[in-house]
Amino acid sequence: MSRMPGPHRRARLSALSALVAALIAFGGAASGCSAPSTGPPPGPTPSSSDAGIQVWIHQQRGDEQRRRASVRVENDSPQALEISGIRLIDDRLSGAVVVEGGRVAAGESFDFPLTLPASTCDGGAPERRWELDLADGTDRTGILTDALGFLDGLNDRDCLEKALAGSLRVSWGDAVLPASGLGILPLEITPTGTGGDARVVAVQSTPLLQFGSRLTRFAVPDGSALVEVTIEPQRCDPHVVQEDKRGTVFALDVEVDGRSGVVDVPVSDEERGRILSWVAARCDFGG
Repeated sequence: MSRMPGPHRRARLSALSALVAALIAFGGAASGCSAPSTGPPPGPTPSSSDAGIQVWIHQQRGDEQRRRASVRVENDSPQALEISGIRLIDDRLSGAVVVEGGRVAAGESFDFPLTLPASTCDGGAPERRWELDLADGTDRTGILTDALGFLDGLNDRDCLEKALAGSLRVSWGDAVLPASGLGILPLEITPTGTGGDARVVAVQSTPLLQFGSRLTRFAVPDGSALVEVTIEPQRCDPHVVQEDKRGTVFALDVEVDGRSGVVDVPVSDEERGRILSWVAARCDFGG
C-alpha cells in the first residue's frame, strides 16, 4: 500500500516543482538570445522594403571595361514575380538605369544585365533605390545595395579620369612588335591647357605583359610628351591569350591637383589584336 507524503515532503516537492517551472520559463525566454557565431561573417545583405524580395547590383571583373553589370532579383516570397521593368536610381550615376524585366519564380533569383551610364562627380546627397514595376499593375521599391562595393571604385576612377582629361590627353600609339627582343608601345601625353596640375607617374604591368624580365612598373619621367614603354610577354600559357580580358588594359599611376590614383588606359581594338597575335607567336604557346 502506498503512503501519502508527509507535510514536510509535500513542501519540498512543491518547492522543487516551482524551481523547475522557473527554469523552464527562463530557458524559453533565453532561447531568443543567439550564441556568438563561430563561422565566417555574413556577406552583404540587400535591403528591401518588401518582405521576401531582395534586389542588388554586382559586376564581374571582365565586364569593367564595357561598363556592364547585373541587377539580381531574389524572390523569397511564395508567389512568382512577373516583372514588367526595373528602374535603378543611384547618385553615383549620371542617370537612372532602366532594365527590361521578366519572370522570377518563387524561391529563385535571376540576374538582369544592364549597361552603366557615366558617373556623376558633383558629390550630391546619396540617393540609392530600386523600383520593380509588376505586370499586375503594382510596384515594389527598396534601398539599392551594391553587394561588392564596385560602384564606389568605378565612381572614383571615372571622376579621376575626368579630372585628368581636363589637363592631359593620354593614349597609346602603334606598337613596334619585333620577332625577338622587347617590343615598344608608345605612350602619348598631350597637355590640354584647360585643367589643373596633372602628371602620369608610372605604368603598371598587365596579366599578359611586363616591361622586361620581372619588371612590373615602368616609371614615366615628369613632363614627358612621348614615352617608349618596352613590353614583353609575362606569361606563355595558351589560355592567357585565348581568354584575355585585361591583358592590354594598362593601369596608370597619376597625380591630379595633388590627388593620387589609378586610371585605366586600354590600347585600341586593332592594337589589342596585334599584341595578342604577337604574344602567341613569341611564346609559341610553349609554356
